[in-house]
Amino acid sequence: MRRTLSPLTLLIFVAATLSFATKSSSAAKSSSAAKSSAASTWQVAPQTQAPAAPQAPAAAPAAPQAISPLSVIVLDPAHGGSDSGARGPSGVLESEVVLDFARVIRVALEAQGFRVILTREGNQGPSFDDRSTLINSVAGAVFISLHVSSTGPVGTARAYSYVFPNQAPGDPADTALTPKTQLFASVSAPRHPGLVEWNLAQKAFVARSQKLAQLAQIQLAQKFQGSPDLPLKAPVRQLRTIAAPAIAIEVSSVAVPNAQKLAQMSQPLADSVARAVVDFRVSLRGAAADSAEAH
Repeated sequence: MRRTLSPLTLLIFVAATLSFATKSSSAAKSSSAAKSSAASTWQVAPQTQAPAAPQAPAAAPAAPQAISPLSVIVLDPAHGGSDSGARGPSGVLESEVVLDFARVIRVALEAQGFRVILTREGNQGPSFDDRSTLINSVAGAVFISLHVSSTGPVGTARAYSYVFPNQAPGDPADTALTPKTQLFASVSAPRHPGLVEWNLAQKAFVARSQKLAQLAQIQLAQKFQGSPDLPLKAPVRQLRTIAAPAIAIEVSSVAVPNAQKLAQMSQPLADSVARAVVDFRVSLRGAAADSAEAH
């Protein structure tokens, strides 16, 4: 028999069903919000990072390489152009012989790592001032002027440094050559700072020029029998206006039966000059080191 629910009972049943559905929906929303909140909290929580490994100490900078105070050699084959220099009875010309000397010496110096400049490459005739201007525009250089005498024992050679007439007391002269630091001797400041009187350009370099001449003469005396043991000093015109160590080397002589005798001197002369310049470079480095320690 089928039972029929009264209206009141039916109303109570519907109300209960709606209440349950509402509670279930609220619970589901709360659960979803909780999960969302938890997820949000997980996403923003700061991450704990492992401590960074200690960095290795930076490598120490490489020690600076010593810079040589001498790297350029200016070779000056004297005369040239309309000025042939000394002329021998057999027609030997000084200007031609010294140019041949310079070419052979250049090869020997370049083999030692030097940059070599010639004041003339052919039969040009640069003036004294042209030659001085060339060397005075180059840093870390020395000047070597080459000559052949008209007289003197054939097969000998001499080195010269410049001497100023009436040299004043206190000038950097040969009497103070013993200490290495004299190679860096200072001179009184010029009347106009930064300017040096052209005809006194060599004055600040007298001591260094004498040292180079001394080293050159040691080698020349060993290679050419009869050559003096000590260098000479003379007011060689070309050297006066040079603001760098500067010497002249003179070979004897154009008074030979033929030029072959002088040509045979080319290689020994080149070896002598190269050895002297290398020794001079060593002396400059030693003087620079001593000067640095003193300060």
